[in-house]
Amino acid sequence: MYEAIIFDCDGVIVDTENMMNKIFKEELSKLGLEFSHEELDHYFSGYAASENLITIEKMLKKPVPSHFSKTVDLRFRKAMEDNLVPIEGIVDVLNKIKHPIAMATNSRTESLKFKLTKIGLLETFHTRFCVEDVENPKPKPDLYLKAANALNIDPSKCIAIEDSVAGITAAVAAGMTVYAYSASVDSKTQLNAGATLTFNTMKELESLLNL
Repeated sequence: MYEAIIFDCDGVIVDTENMMNKIFKEELSKLGLEFSHEELDHYFSGYAASENLITIEKMLKKPVPSHFSKTVDLRFRKAMEDNLVPIEGIVDVLNKIKHPIAMATNSRTESLKFKLTKIGLLETFHTRFCVEDVENPKPKPDLYLKAANALNIDPSKCIAIEDSVAGITAAVAAGMTVYAYSASVDSKTQLNAGATLTFNTMKELESLLNL
């Protein structure tokens, strides 16, 4: 039984993870860092941009070039403007949910507003929290605890819908049950991170939520 559902955004509501990974992989390659898809997920997916820069600097053993973040952001914004759509089936899920919902994401506020406006879900997620709203982003539990508090529902009675290891770790640390979307992320990795179960389609999620 649950009383609220708290959603991640990237990779759960919108298919930005694959979009960003392609851009990130290409720009990191220019710095001399080569990663497989699995390695990108492991080191970068679900983490705040500031944390990713720290990770890159540790790997490079020197500061990240000043143009790197701006180049990635501009390319990502253009890709979203041209190609951003909701994950297949997620709108149907949202339309059937009767319980309170919220969003907890490591995205920046401006970026999240753009994404949700672009796909017509800004008002659906009127309760939403971004990386600027907490002291510690995912994988710390702050975002999920803040969302549960805003809904006035105990975290133990919330289901978190996640995909990344960082997000799953955060939700589990907050005391929530995690259902992990595994269309693009290895399900065993998600379960090892603490997810209660995984699903491959939003139709499966409908069933899991008894919608």
